[in-house]
Amino acid sequence: MKDELQIDLLEVFVKHKVVPLTVLRNEKIKVEYRKMKEEGIKPKEARALLAEKYFTSEKNIETILYSRKEEETGE
Repeated sequence: MKDELQIDLLEVFVKHKVVPLTVLRNEKIKVEYRKMKEEGIKPKEARALLAEKYFTSEKNIETILYSRKEEETGE
């Protein structure tokens, strides 16, 4: 429920140009990755599937999934 609400809100923000489309895409990737892991898909395979789905590299998927924002780390 929380993930769905967050995606819905981001879609509204993108529509009104409050946030860039990449923010929505990145959040969708994170949500889908968590769901894939819960379903028992191995992390490497999940990253490969997401890279193919979103037409990007596995390295970019890793960056989206594992990097922290500056405001989250306090740096």
